[in-house]
Amino acid sequence: MLFIDDLLMLPFTGFKSILQTLIKVAQEEYTDDAPLKEELINLQMRLDLGEITEEEYIETEAAILRALRDVQNRKREMAGLPPEEATGLSGKVMEGSGASLTVDLNYGPSEQREK
Repeated sequence: MLFIDDLLMLPFTGFKSILQTLIKVAQEEYTDDAPLKEELINLQMRLDLGEITEEEYIETEAAILRALRDVQNRKREMAGLPPEEATGLSGKVMEGSGASLTVDLNYGPSEQREK
């Protein structure tokens, strides 16, 4: 009787197996960042060859980097980690870190500075 039950359930188990395979492939494509990295390399080559301007490069690069960040956040989400926030540049300069900043407000770009 167990053999007959297996035969009757075969279409359903086969369909379930196909769906699991499709889900696995979709998740791999959803978290694959290789095409984006390749696109970034191709973009750099196009800039080096003079096919695009610096402005076009900057706009396209920003879009690719946003997409890469989205893929990384999807990977983190699937691993159960919180997504990274896109805050840009940030940080603190602590006392004693050796960092310094000097601003000369009287010096313009067209003026020459005496040494």
